[in-house]
Amino acid sequence: MSNEAVSAESDPPGDGASSPLGHVRETAQALLAEGQVDEAFDFFVSALDAVLRQNRDLELLVAKLRQERVGKRSERMDSAQLSLLFEQLAELGGQEEIDQKAEDREDAELDQLIKGAEKGQKKRRKKGRKPNGSMQIRGVEHQVHHVEVPEEERTCGKCGRDQQCIGKDITRSLEFVPGHFVEHEYHREKYACGTCKQGVTTAPGPSKLIERSAADASVLAHVVVSKYADHCPLHRLHRIYERSGVTIPVSTMSDWIGEVGARIEPLADGLAERIRQAYVVRTDATGLKVLDPSSSENIERGTMWCYVGDDLDVVFRYTPTGEGASGPWEFLAGRTGYVQADAASVFDRLFNGQVAVAVEVGCWAHGRRRFVALKDTDCRVAYPLKLIARLYRIEHLADARHLSADERASLRQERSQPVLEKLKRWLLSTLANEPPSSELAKATGYFLNQWTALSQFVEDGRLNLDNNLCEQQLRDIALGRKNYLFAGSHDAARRAAALYSLMRTCAQHGVPPLPYLTDVLRKLAVGWKQSRLDELLPDRWQNLYGSGS
Repeated sequence: MSNEAVSAESDPPGDGASSPLGHVRETAQALLAEGQVDEAFDFFVSALDAVLRQNRDLELLVAKLRQERVGKRSERMDSAQLSLLFEQLAELGGQEEIDQKAEDREDAELDQLIKGAEKGQKKRRKKGRKPNGSMQIRGVEHQVHHVEVPEEERTCGKCGRDQQCIGKDITRSLEFVPGHFVEHEYHREKYACGTCKQGVTTAPGPSKLIERSAADASVLAHVVVSKYADHCPLHRLHRIYERSGVTIPVSTMSDWIGEVGARIEPLADGLAERIRQAYVVRTDATGLKVLDPSSSENIERGTMWCYVGDDLDVVFRYTPTGEGASGPWEFLAGRTGYVQADAASVFDRLFNGQVAVAVEVGCWAHGRRRFVALKDTDCRVAYPLKLIARLYRIEHLADARHLSADERASLRQERSQPVLEKLKRWLLSTLANEPPSSELAKATGYFLNQWTALSQFVEDGRLNLDNNLCEQQLRDIALGRKNYLFAGSHDAARRAAALYSLMRTCAQHGVPPLPYLTDVLRKLAVGWKQSRLDELLPDRWQNLYGSGS
């Protein structure tokens, strides 16, 4: 074995002359040999600083990879990742107005208040152990079985006397009974006059929503709920039904959905009227592909507009295009109350008096996303992200304290307003020193252009910071179109909008959709009066008929 090989084996890992550590050692030794002790010390410090910088960059990368495991489009940022960004920000200089320790103290104080409020609520809610652990059982068939001790075992084994009943132990079990079809066959008697032989009297049959169809209201409701609440495409539902012994063609179920959609459109119109009168209306939109033989590609991209009234009523409206004239301009024409939306130009006419004079409420989630998108390339976004997070923690505190709208507004004016003032100062300072074409300048400009709308929530406790609730309703459209890909026609898309409206309104009011729609369809089948249609809206149905009809 050569001497070089022996020397290489004896060197510590990464300490060879050609390694970075070896280079640092040689340079430091050379400086010391020349008597440049201060220079050697500075060199060591700079080398250590470079290592620490690289280590922090690696920690940021690890945090980013962990975050991506949640989902590529996730906007979550943990406190550790934000802290690392702040360390980078502190090293840049030029941020003297930011006192990181003071900011951390303010966040810590807010966290303590939240913990105190939540602790008090937990003590208030604390009860005995739930009989079924974490399971929640409601609205299911309940059977009680009485199990007696055999008579021959009721004698005391010690003294021989008869034992007395001193109570009962209760044991619960949950059984699953697979869903199944029941075919009802009605033998309807017919009577006729044997003398004049004119006219036949036949016993009445079951009422039907769709003439010449064997589908009961319960089957129709299950098909609709499966597709529009559970996002199950019809071809998959066809196979599920087939395993239960009934083969229903996909085309037949599609026709059923069309009929149901047409019949419940007046209910969706009733929801729309209530939303127009709501205190706060949220709105957003998403695309939907629709088959259109008149198109050169046989498919067009329409738009599903979503409107949410006072966080409870939801209505969808389909339009073949994304133009405002057939969307929000028509639906919200003449509105004077609050409208929460993103900053898309299609909504401008709702606020500038051209079609309405509504009060614009901005969406902090939309603005925040612009900073989140820059977190991997520009650590300066750490400060605005920290302040925006504080706004949401203040809302968390209000929720933990169960504040009323007026109390929430007071808390916002006390705690949120100073945060907004800090953020605005930072935005103005950044925009003044940033090239207009940079991504940070564009993100900053968005906030400043929308500042009045974004600050609106401070004055009214019934307003939300963001429009995420409306986006949550649109997720059902997104999940559905991944399964069924497109609507069969523009008319089918309009009917789908009406069905989605009922399904999402049921979800917001906590109304179980299957029994609701089953009962509503049965009532419509027997000729429910149009003047009483409002009784069939989900929340009113729950109060009037939800316990059983």
